[in-house]
Amino acid sequence: MSQAKFIPTSDSDKVVWLNNFTTKMSLYATPLGVTTAELTALQKDNAYFSYLISMMEVYRQNLLNLAGYKNMLKRAVGQQHIGALPALPTLPAAPPAVSEGVFDRVSKLVARIKASLNYSDNIGSDLGVISPTETIDVTTMQPEIKINLEVGKPHLKWKKGYSDAIDLYGDHNDGQGFVFIGRFTRNEYLDITPLATGKVFDEWSYKAIYVIADVQVGLYSKVTSVDVKKM
Repeated sequence: MSQAKFIPTSDSDKVVWLNNFTTKMSLYATPLGVTTAELTALQKDNAYFSYLISMMEVYRQNLLNLAGYKNMLKRAVGQQHIGALPALPTLPAAPPAVSEGVFDRVSKLVARIKASLNYSDNIGSDLGVISPTETIDVTTMQPEIKINLEVGKPHLKWKKGYSDAIDLYGDHNDGQGFVFIGRFTRNEYLDITPLATGKVFDEWSYKAIYVIADVQVGLYSKVTSVDVKKM
């Protein structure tokens, strides 16, 4: 299941986010239709995930300490002394284990509470479940063309991204330079242009630019070339 955009990327940020969501959810559970059993399950997920990430950080720091001890054991550092071997950490008892998919479950819960008649943007903001607004700078958009040969013919592919289409240009090494091939709303094109008479081998080049609302935007792609031969 893909991660919801409001859930942070790093594990440390996930701990903070999930703890806030769990704590605040107890305030909104009743009006949003979240049952006591669901709230308890959420609290267990939060406790176990937080414990695991904390445990990993404790051991990570301990490993760094051991690595420093090992390095000093190999080679003296000034007047420093290594002292006793670093002790392994003693961790508090683990909370009850939960099944896999903590953030799958919380994503489904969020989707459900957002459908509640009592949900509002203020509640969503407090719970941290409003996705950040994504701003696209159309002036810097630039296609990337990838080419594979299929039965000797160039098969071009690209990602449309936020565009409506691309305008594609091709140079078939015939002295005409780049010529407009077409505007494509799909994300691929198979060039079946025949080789010029008498040629069995040639190099063709392509470039493209994004189109939004029938207007070219952004930057032209880098020129991409491919060797073509007669089959």
